[in-house]
Amino acid sequence: MDFLGSFIDTVFRPLKDYFTRTYGYIMSSADYLDALVDEMSELKSKRDDVQRMVDAAERQGMEATSQVTWWLQRVSSLEQSADALVEDFQERMELPPDHAPGIKETYLLSKKADETRAEAAALKEKADFHKVADELVQLRFEEMPSAPVLGRDALLEELDACVKDGDVGIVGIYGMAGVGKTALLNKFNNEFLINSPDINVAIYIEVGKDYSLDDLQRIIGDRLGVSWENRTPKERAGVLYRVLIKMNFVLLLDDVWEPLNFRMLGIPVPKHNSKSKIILTTRIEDVCDRMDVRHKLKIECLPWEPTWELFREKVGDHLMSDSPEIRHQAQALATKCGGLPLALITVGRAMASKRTAKEWKHAITVLKIAPWQLLGMEFDVLEPLKKSYDSLPSDKLRLCLLYCSLFPEEFSISKDWIIGYCIGEGFIDDLYTEMDEIYNKGHDLLGDLKIASLLEKGEDDDHIKMHPMVRAMALWIASDFGTKETKWLVRAGVGLKEAPGAEKWSDAERISFMRNNILELYERPNCPLLKTLMLQGNPGLDKICDGFFHFMPSLRVLDLSHTSISELPSGISSLVQLQYLDLYNTNIRSLPRELGSLATLRFLLLSHMPLEMIPSDVICRLTMLQVLYMDLSYGDWKVGASGNGVEFQELENLRRLKALDITIQSPEALEQLSRSYRLAGSTRNILIKTCSSMTKIELPTSNLWKNMTNLKRVWIASCSNLAEVIIDDSKETVGSNALPRAILQARAEPVDEEQPILPTLHDIILQGLHKVKIIYKGGCIQNLSSLFIWYCHGMEELVTVSEEQDAAASGEEQALGAFRVITPFPNLRELYLHGLAKFRRLSSDTCTLHFPSLESLKIVECPNLKKLKLSAGGLNAIQCSREWWNGLEWDDEEVRASYEDLFRPLR
Repeated sequence: MDFLGSFIDTVFRPLKDYFTRTYGYIMSSADYLDALVDEMSELKSKRDDVQRMVDAAERQGMEATSQVTWWLQRVSSLEQSADALVEDFQERMELPPDHAPGIKETYLLSKKADETRAEAAALKEKADFHKVADELVQLRFEEMPSAPVLGRDALLEELDACVKDGDVGIVGIYGMAGVGKTALLNKFNNEFLINSPDINVAIYIEVGKDYSLDDLQRIIGDRLGVSWENRTPKERAGVLYRVLIKMNFVLLLDDVWEPLNFRMLGIPVPKHNSKSKIILTTRIEDVCDRMDVRHKLKIECLPWEPTWELFREKVGDHLMSDSPEIRHQAQALATKCGGLPLALITVGRAMASKRTAKEWKHAITVLKIAPWQLLGMEFDVLEPLKKSYDSLPSDKLRLCLLYCSLFPEEFSISKDWIIGYCIGEGFIDDLYTEMDEIYNKGHDLLGDLKIASLLEKGEDDDHIKMHPMVRAMALWIASDFGTKETKWLVRAGVGLKEAPGAEKWSDAERISFMRNNILELYERPNCPLLKTLMLQGNPGLDKICDGFFHFMPSLRVLDLSHTSISELPSGISSLVQLQYLDLYNTNIRSLPRELGSLATLRFLLLSHMPLEMIPSDVICRLTMLQVLYMDLSYGDWKVGASGNGVEFQELENLRRLKALDITIQSPEALEQLSRSYRLAGSTRNILIKTCSSMTKIELPTSNLWKNMTNLKRVWIASCSNLAEVIIDDSKETVGSNALPRAILQARAEPVDEEQPILPTLHDIILQGLHKVKIIYKGGCIQNLSSLFIWYCHGMEELVTVSEEQDAAASGEEQALGAFRVITPFPNLRELYLHGLAKFRRLSSDTCTLHFPSLESLKIVECPNLKKLKLSAGGLNAIQCSREWWNGLEWDDEEVRASYEDLFRPLR
């Protein structure tokens, strides 16, 4: 019986349980849903407890274990299923009786609820975790693809020193496109950072122009092993910050175009003595400054030796060893790449299969005139450079950059020169009231182009240069990406003996044939779109045919400077849009009456030319004129009975004039200039010459100068009877024991500082004044930086102290025991003495001249000057002949030795 009972129980109990459960699913579905809701409620409570523990661990820079992550994901998925079941049940309960769900649907719903409850119960049992999070496990270093980096060893060492320097938190590497910033960063990562014992993690990110905050955070998070599931950018930033702040990290950010907000990214900025570092590369120097970079490294183009090594490597030594002529052409091509690695690699690869010297010569011509035609140049060099051009914030900047391409390769361009052109073209507006302010705006634009690594410093701070490849890019853009090669017809500095035929000019908008060997322009081109024509620097050009300008109605800028033309061709009046005309250093002696018809002219440059005749009413008709330069040029102004030329009143009618350089040949004209508030305020440079009736002139307090608030240079030449140039602006202080200002300055006592007279006067030139002396009566010329004295044969000493000044000061100084020192030029940096036959000393025996700012002293043909008696602590060079230097007399050997290092032989 026991056996039979056991058999019946084994066979029939499962059937009984099945039918009972099936009946229950159908009849008690609400009970199963309630049980599911209760179980899920308990499970979610457990889930919330675990999540709080995980969040607390992540705030400590840890990461949830894989088991906990899986459990949380399963709970989340189960919660969605349970919610769907409950919602389905509620919808069924709301149906009318005739649409109530059938037995099968009710059965399936209850069964699903029961299974889900069972899964929830199982997950609840698994919620007792031994630990919920571990320390993060991340890849410490990644090796980056890298190429050989030539000529950068010193930069790599400097970068390594910066990373090891506790005072440097952020390092910025900047330079033009293609110069090797990325290659340098990759090499530094691969050779200096990998396996560094002090660094926990190094993360390399190529940022680019179109970066997003999410992308950067995800890259960093992936390297750190951080999970980003369901986190906002702000939450990610918090996690990243908490992780990174506990580490010694190096973040390598390549190709940054605009400042990054480290706070929003979640990157802690390294503090003092931190081993963590941020290293970024950019084309734009300003990006470094706006990200508080503590140390900037500029990557320059390669010098010659690594340039030639890189080029040879890409071309192949076999070509050059087989042909010395090809080697010579290869060196010329490599030079034209300007040391830019990207260009050297591209051009070298393009030439690797060229086997003849003629092919190489052709490549040089192409690179000079249309570089985009060389294989690979457009895509591999010009396109990357164009990104910098495209990123410029304004069309004015882009136009200024393109304009610089009109100059020859490697030409050091005067900033004022290019700014004047841009004003004439309309690129730089004249919203400002002062010409200096307009030019300052131009200097700011050029500065922005330097910051963007699109221009370079020229021969000094007043000049800029354009890299050959940047110039190639600009000409490519200006020619509509090579599709209109004569749109900007630029053949500057290429040795032309004749200008291209007139048919080449027809579609041109800008033409530059400057610095060539053109002798004559004999065709009359028809170029209705031409805006700029640059012919300067053709020294043999002496003839331009009549009617040459008849068909240039749009011309705005015309430069004929540094040519030999002796007259302007008829038809100049056809240039109805002309705004800028430069005739500097030509042989023109007479201006045509037609010139007065140029109603839109704003710049007229007539300096350094033998101009003798200007027809009446020409100047006064140029009513739009803002800049008129006429120094070393016409000076026969008629004032009353003095002078035989143009009435001075014509200048006074130029109501828009903002900048004037002028030559004066009579005291009456100088007086008239000084009384004209508008003209005096516009005067920048003045040349006073051949005024035989002038016997003395006073600086800086004379009434002649009170309105010349923008005067920069005074040049006095060939005034045969000028005997005294007087320095006197001394003021007495209150009290019976008052001392002159110069003595107070020498003794470092306070003086009442007022706005100096002639605040912008920087240069004085005294030339061919055979009787002149510089008489010191007190005070100083505050901002004078250069003093040139040439061929003043009667001058015996640089400064002669007046008898009354000497007597007034000496008594006080003897009473005070002071040493007699005067400072007439406190900011003088350059002193040049040339051809002074009787010159014996810099000052009298009773005093010493003090030059606190003097840097350079040049002495030529002053045979009687035997001693150097001056006080100039900042002097760093004395230029003179070796013979004269060896003949100097010194008070003692110690003094001679102190001066020896300053000697620089004349070139």
